[in-house]
Amino acid sequence: MVRDVGATPGRIALMVLAMAAGVCALATMLSSYTILAREVPRNYLATNPPSAMLRFDAITPELVARVRRFPGIREAQAGTTVGATLRTSAGQTMALTIFVVDDFRAMSINTVFPEAGARVPPDGALLLERDALKLIAASIGDSVSTRSADGSLHILSIAGTVHDPALPPATRGSTVYAYASPATVMQMGLNGKLRTLKVTVRERALDAQAVEATVARLATWLREQGTRAERISVPPPGEHPHARIMNSILLMLLAFSAIALLLSAVLGATVLGAMLAQQRRQIGVMKAIGASGAQLARLYLGLVAAIAIAATVLGMAGGIAAGRAFAAVVLMQILNFGMASDAISHLVYLALACAGILLPLALAAIPIRQATRATVQAAMGDFGSARQYYSASGRWLEALPFVSRSLLMALRNSLRRRARLALTLALLSLAGAMTISSLNVRKAAQQHLLEAALERHYDLETILAKPASPEQVAYILQALPAVARVEAWPRTLAAKARSDGLEIERVYPDGDHGTLGVLAVPPDTRMLALPLLEGRWLRSDETLAVVLNNTAALNFFPGAKVGADIDVSSHGHTARLRVVGIARQYMSPATLFVNDAALSALTGQSGQSSAYRIITRAHDAGALDAAAAAIETAMSSAGLPVRMTITETMMRKDVDGHFDLMIAALLFISGVMGVAGAFGLASAMGSSVAERSREFGIMRSIGASTGVVLRNVLSEGVFVGFLSLPLAIALTLPLSAAIGAFLGNLLFGLPFPFVLSQKAVLLWSILVLGGAMAASIYPAWRAARLSIHQTLSHL
Repeated sequence: MVRDVGATPGRIALMVLAMAAGVCALATMLSSYTILAREVPRNYLATNPPSAMLRFDAITPELVARVRRFPGIREAQAGTTVGATLRTSAGQTMALTIFVVDDFRAMSINTVFPEAGARVPPDGALLLERDALKLIAASIGDSVSTRSADGSLHILSIAGTVHDPALPPATRGSTVYAYASPATVMQMGLNGKLRTLKVTVRERALDAQAVEATVARLATWLREQGTRAERISVPPPGEHPHARIMNSILLMLLAFSAIALLLSAVLGATVLGAMLAQQRRQIGVMKAIGASGAQLARLYLGLVAAIAIAATVLGMAGGIAAGRAFAAVVLMQILNFGMASDAISHLVYLALACAGILLPLALAAIPIRQATRATVQAAMGDFGSARQYYSASGRWLEALPFVSRSLLMALRNSLRRRARLALTLALLSLAGAMTISSLNVRKAAQQHLLEAALERHYDLETILAKPASPEQVAYILQALPAVARVEAWPRTLAAKARSDGLEIERVYPDGDHGTLGVLAVPPDTRMLALPLLEGRWLRSDETLAVVLNNTAALNFFPGAKVGADIDVSSHGHTARLRVVGIARQYMSPATLFVNDAALSALTGQSGQSSAYRIITRAHDAGALDAAAAAIETAMSSAGLPVRMTITETMMRKDVDGHFDLMIAALLFISGVMGVAGAFGLASAMGSSVAERSREFGIMRSIGASTGVVLRNVLSEGVFVGFLSLPLAIALTLPLSAAIGAFLGNLLFGLPFPFVLSQKAVLLWSILVLGGAMAASIYPAWRAARLSIHQTLSHL
């Protein structure tokens, strides 16, 4: 057995590499899943996220003390959030969100962790979230220019940085997060009153219904005491906003990597079967002189075990390193977390060892059993290249034009070992389907974003620091040469009405995920065109009608249909709205589209808006940036500073960043499958060359040149790669649709459109044919070096 291994080291090495590639894929996703499943909750829970957040007109120390004494409440902490704008040294204006903390030393809920500089911000200074320094190209000790809602300009210093794991990385958006004392906020002319009360519950803190019941009792008791909460948010207990999405995507990737391992193990067993087929006469000789089938089986299983152990060690080393790197990118660049430990559980090592060693042994046992159970007569009478192998294989190839007899023999030979060919084709075609599907989904996400942009018939959305009269804003902006049209789109946040009169939302602590927005649509607007799934659009003469946007809003009102009524609460007001339509809207949170009258009924106010949508005269990226700058200057000069301007480029950057890593993971697994398929093809070609040794000898004896032999073997390998192309494309169609539907529904409540990327098909065609050529070069070179004496000695 050792001599056999030494005689074919290349084939053995390729078997090891093919099986190691499958182990590597599984190790990568399993180790990253293990790290992320541990580190994401650890990071998030380390901040002690609030069980609920209650918003009041003002919070006094006495109110905080009363809440702390309420039965079921563990801790209470007051704070607030205010908004302003910040101008960078490059002249760029960004939204500035300031978290106001009364006592940094006593923070116990939503805690932040000091990174550099001051631990407590002095008056007139800010602590920035750690990634904000990169975003604004500043350093600790620098000063920044801020503008408040009243238009006043203030210079504040950067005293230090903190890490807030509850926030996304600042570099992934356009908002600067900062922390300051109430005195600093009051110096800026902003309302420094503490208005948000964060609480944690004492019992069953991870039970959503128990938390909501405790908070409802607290809010009812406070209302009876004369203190009414304007809004109540109860986020999913202990759950990061991206946890469910992340786990679902990781499980999908883990399933694909397990398929890669299975196919590579099956391919290894198939190659072993080819080796056994070449050694059937030797097996017959050993059985003739007394060897038992069990002894021979143990011998070959030992060889497989050695190959599997080497492949597992090699694949685990590379896969776990890749898994740690992948987890680090997700934690630090996507979630703004740290990694306390990249340790991998011993169970993961055990699972990988079992999968990498026991699976190949179990699959290899099938051809080993067949070979070692053959009788001496059957084994000794096996001469390998029997006529039946050729007579029924690939008769259709004879109809191909411009194919020489020697080339036709090579192509027919590729069909001779059908099981081995099927496994090689399965790996190559599945790798191709994964690669093409990954690029298809990437293009589908871009198409999804484009369709979302086409629904918005405007170029910019400007958010003011404080509401203003639409007439005044339109008068200022329409005087600008770059602006063609301005419309006010007032909005508010709402909650599903409850019988106890409380407004309880399911909003995460970041204040973004899980919101239910209400948007007042201007009469006869042309800036929004949503396709209707049911019903009709709003009419200008209606007062309490509503259109829901697809699945997102329907999650708040399950079972809502056209003609039904829904009860909505906001700002202490409740309105019953009649559903007149359900619209499809891409990449948007839950939104209720209403008329001005309905929004006024919910807010108790009318005639002002802080959100304005603008159509510009030029629509390219440079023109939009120039228009945004002109708008900010004009509004600031009028005492109405802009808090944020949202462009299509900003939205695309935010969405693309999430997809890039996911697509990279899909491409990694498909690449591993492709590598395993290439190694498997090379090993299969090595077996084919060994099986065809006599054939090559006969060809050489009747005058075939070295070039003919080379072309013969290379053609066989390229033909196998070519056969995998239509299979890959056929698999791509359902796989792309399934992945697109899964990710689209998971992320946005709507499946991605099916897109077939011609560039992806062309790219994979080049890769697979080039890879097949590369995998066949070494076996072809070995075949060309065989002498006539060597080949005919196999007789």
